[in-house]
Amino acid sequence: MRLLLHLATRYAFSRQNRHRGTSVRIALGLALCLFAIIAVLSFMQALQRNQFEDIRTFESFDLQIDLQSNDYSAAKEAANQIEELDSVQHAFVYADIPVIAQGTNGSTVAGRLRGIEGEGRFLSNLNSYRGFLFQDGQVASSYSNTHSIDMGESLTLTFLKKGRQATVVPSRRELEVGAIFYTSSYDFDISTFLCNVETLLAMQGDAPLKIGVFTLEDVKDVKGELVQLGYERTSTWMEINASLYSAMELEQKMMALMLFLMVLVILVHIRNSARRLLLAKQTEIAMLRTIGLTKAKVQTIFVLQAAVVAIIGSLVGIFLSYGALAIYPTLSAYVYRSMGVHLEPAIRSGELLVLCIVIVVFSLLASYQGTHRILKADIMEMFTHDEIN
Repeated sequence: MRLLLHLATRYAFSRQNRHRGTSVRIALGLALCLFAIIAVLSFMQALQRNQFEDIRTFESFDLQIDLQSNDYSAAKEAANQIEELDSVQHAFVYADIPVIAQGTNGSTVAGRLRGIEGEGRFLSNLNSYRGFLFQDGQVASSYSNTHSIDMGESLTLTFLKKGRQATVVPSRRELEVGAIFYTSSYDFDISTFLCNVETLLAMQGDAPLKIGVFTLEDVKDVKGELVQLGYERTSTWMEINASLYSAMELEQKMMALMLFLMVLVILVHIRNSARRLLLAKQTEIAMLRTIGLTKAKVQTIFVLQAAVVAIIGSLVGIFLSYGALAIYPTLSAYVYRSMGVHLEPAIRSGELLVLCIVIVVFSLLASYQGTHRILKADIMEMFTHDEIN
């Protein structure tokens, strides 16, 4: 077996082999195809992971509890009770109300005013560009809106409030812009103004209070614990963003389909390349049969040759993938300028291993089928004809 493996290696990449270039091109083609699949998969997964992380940090958090009362003291007690759970990383009170914000220059921005206890993961991912966040009687605007709303300006907020005769009536309140913030989520920045909960309740005392929850555990399991505690109106971030999550799942399925088609292209490339290489080796196959090697040993040599070429191509593809991942931090600034997001691509070793195994196995099958067809012919026919069908 060692001798057959040695012959297979020499037939694939020996310097004296006149078909060495064909083997090199096949291996390089496999490497580039593998690298392309891994690169696309890594970036698509990084994009989704980045967007989901923004949603869980800024928008709806890991879990959200709708409270039936707008009593701030009771809400804080409930948040403290929830935070004592081992599965909960942080729990905090917040409230959102829709507003139309008008700056001193007359420009308006439609969005929401979020009153929140600025702690935990939310605060750690919130960057203060100027000023101090969550000051009493002040509002924080995002850097995205500084062209119309700047630091120190008086901001007029128009919102709906319960009236005596009408169900709701428009109301106005002026607050000073005490801070400018920015986050990694442009969608959140462009439509959100921040303040503490007391400031929001001073404007609209009947604003519905909610509790946001951060956790490192599975959100469905944590939801079950909260429901058992009596918080029936608990929703996970996936339920709150059901339409977006469904769209992301559809995108993931389409990505999987596209990658499957790319794998099919690789397999067709392997089959055609194996056929081309075996046809180039047809004379050598006849010579081996002439000196007395059995069909089984000849077939083993060229199946092993295909395995050597496929394994080397896969290893080069893995090297290119991990090499690109290693130099990505140097190129991340260019990616940010073109895409506007900081991505952290990662390679899933399990998926990469499965893909490499599929490539090697299919190479073996294609080579086995090709040599089996060639070896059916007479030895002299192999010498006299360029191609055996």
